[in-house]
Amino acid sequence: MYDISMNAQSASNAIRSHGFPVLEVGNISFPDGRYLLSFKPGEDQASFVITHRIEGAPLISRLLDEGKARYVCAVSSPVSSYRSTHVSKESSHIVNWDQNDLGEPPLFTPMIVSTDSCFLALRQKDDGVHEIWDNQKVRIEKGSRLALGHVIQLRSSILQLISMRENRDLADGEFYVDAETEQGFRFRVNLNPSLHKFLQIQRDNGIRQHIMTHIVTACLSLLQRDFNSDNEEDGGWKSYRNLRALADYLGTKCQTHWSDSDFNPERIATRLYPHALPNEIDGDQV
Repeated sequence: MYDISMNAQSASNAIRSHGFPVLEVGNISFPDGRYLLSFKPGEDQASFVITHRIEGAPLISRLLDEGKARYVCAVSSPVSSYRSTHVSKESSHIVNWDQNDLGEPPLFTPMIVSTDSCFLALRQKDDGVHEIWDNQKVRIEKGSRLALGHVIQLRSSILQLISMRENRDLADGEFYVDAETEQGFRFRVNLNPSLHKFLQIQRDNGIRQHIMTHIVTACLSLLQRDFNSDNEEDGGWKSYRNLRALADYLGTKCQTHWSDSDFNPERIATRLYPHALPNEIDGDQV
């Protein structure tokens, strides 16, 4: 779970001018206003449950209760020219995306948006607005953003490129990795049914972490073996947007690249996802 708080009183280099009060960073329209957000990752690496909460802005809370506003989260990828908008009546709702459409981890822009055009006579005491809005009459158009949260971007990760598949031809504990390239690049991890079930159910298990490190090692070995060319015309790794994003991610971690002569899949995998050891081994403190 990731929690984010946007406080209207926080400093901002620049804010837009509006003809109605808006809850956003640096805007004094709601002096006590706070926009609180919680993100809970989904099971499939391509979804989140986002929960919105408004505090200190009674006007926005009332419009939500009256059905004149909705909870919204926009998902976008500038590199891929991708944009999708998720709208909900409920404060908690699912936000998902198709990873094959993206060449980078998506951007999330949470907001509260009006669903009806209306005229309002503002009252400082009742609406929680700044005194400059007291007794002012304003028009809010349909689709206006009443609250705007921080833009959030997921960190790029090799785990976002992994697709787990059950394979009944494999014996207990077996798996192997191959590549899917028809709709963007994906690592297809073929797993014995019992191993597949274990990885789907056990989310916070030490054994699962060790297995996932092993899988990441196999994925990096596949890149080193089959995708070490960057020639886009011949289907090299640069022809896949998500592999370019993964290369950038490794670069930020100061790691060698899979096309480098000194690339070591085991070392990189265990550096990114190190094996977690118990606090004691054979009675000795670690």
